[in-house]
Amino acid sequence: MHSIGFYETKRQDNFLLLRIIAACMVIYGHSFALTKDVGLTDIFLKYDWGRYSGDLAVSMFFVISGFMVSGSFLGRSNLVEYVKARLLRILPALIALLLVSALLIGPLVTQLNVFNYFSSADVYKYIVKNLSFSSNMSWVLPGVFDSHKMTAVNGSLWTLPAEMRMYVFVALLGVFGILSNRTIGTIVFFGLFLAAILNPQLLPLHTGWVQVSGYFCLGVFAQLYKEKIEVKHEVLIMLIFLTYISRLTESYFFLLAITIAYFCFWFAYRTKHIELEKYGDPSYGIYLWGWPIQQLTIFVWPEITPWKNCIISLFFAIAMGYASWHLIERPALSLKRKINFRQSSVNPVCETRIAKN
Repeated sequence: MHSIGFYETKRQDNFLLLRIIAACMVIYGHSFALTKDVGLTDIFLKYDWGRYSGDLAVSMFFVISGFMVSGSFLGRSNLVEYVKARLLRILPALIALLLVSALLIGPLVTQLNVFNYFSSADVYKYIVKNLSFSSNMSWVLPGVFDSHKMTAVNGSLWTLPAEMRMYVFVALLGVFGILSNRTIGTIVFFGLFLAAILNPQLLPLHTGWVQVSGYFCLGVFAQLYKEKIEVKHEVLIMLIFLTYISRLTESYFFLLAITIAYFCFWFAYRTKHIELEKYGDPSYGIYLWGWPIQQLTIFVWPEITPWKNCIISLFFAIAMGYASWHLIERPALSLKRKINFRQSSVNPVCETRIAKN
């Protein structure tokens, strides 16, 4: 069998498919949280995984992001180019989402009259505060979805401040040479692991971000050891078995994290490649638009069941995901070549893999 590093050079993987599946899992999981209780539950909770589908999906997102973003820095070795790439990847689609949510969807569904809605400072705070990537986010718009089970306009946005902090973390590791030094990197990650277990308050993170940050670090760790980590069917089966038998022990969530991380690379490199890249990358758009579309579905059909909400929302979220990619994200990413602060030497493998991330 071959290592992650070997498969990476082949420039063929199913990371895009996995991200799309994960984005759809988030919508599936939120269907049960947003709709009225009809006695149904998320399949992963039903079978005692201890985590619901959306939580598992976000974990996979962060593993993949950690691996690819650290690879992006190593491929560029240029802090300015790295920052430019990260901002162009995350900001344009987010700005579009916030503007449409606050200035178009909000006034269409609010219980207030249009004048009172636009007179409220909360409309504009929703846009500005959610672009600040702080832990003090804005969740509601005046009179919008007030009668719903959950009133948040977009509960999925909570991961973005954590993601941005992980981008800064990678930049620091890269600038100080830790990303290119496996020994020092291992010591740093071991220290962070101990801090997260023994005293998470030591970490400069909101407590709700510690878990996803751990998954991101697993992705970075895989980047450090990509020439050593082999991707084998039997290893995944063993990890799944160990995780299953540990479900009632304190080690369960640690084993689950390792299994999820290994599964990401197994799925990407050991399953038959499905060429979706030619159609674009809708995963970020699906994730951003899923929750507000689900809330709109409930606004139109207040008694809708979780499964109907899921199916209808998936259809429109996938459509919005592709629209976001072709109309906003891909044009924004093309600016990376036009906005040149200085020329940089980029590893072609990393550039190819990171172009859509």
